[in-house]
Amino acid sequence: MQQVFIELYNYRPAWAKCPESERTDFVKKIVEAVKGLKSAGVDVVAYGMNAPETDRRAPYDFFCVYRVPNAEFQREFERQIAMSCWYEYFEQVNVSGDAGDFEAVLLGNARMARPASS
Repeated sequence: MQQVFIELYNYRPAWAKCPESERTDFVKKIVEAVKGLKSAGVDVVAYGMNAPETDRRAPYDFFCVYRVPNAEFQREFERQIAMSCWYEYFEQVNVSGDAGDFEAVLLGNARMARPASS
């Protein structure tokens, strides 16, 4: 089943300590990796900045949203992010799961359904 993967992140102090040229080199590598995701069946839905005026705003300044082909691909995607040294420069939390029918998910909320562990 198709998965949705959402990254919420902020800069870490280590990012600010890097010279801009190093940050640019790192970002260029990430850009190439993200471009390569399309050939693997990933839909890059959005990258953006979390608007300060958002009601009940999450305490993260940036977000990325992807649709990935399946849970196995998702776990590999997560491993690749960790191997890229991304987490050294960015504080991040992730959200992922099956892309479900909105009505079924909301009715599950009424039943107090929780995610099943794999």
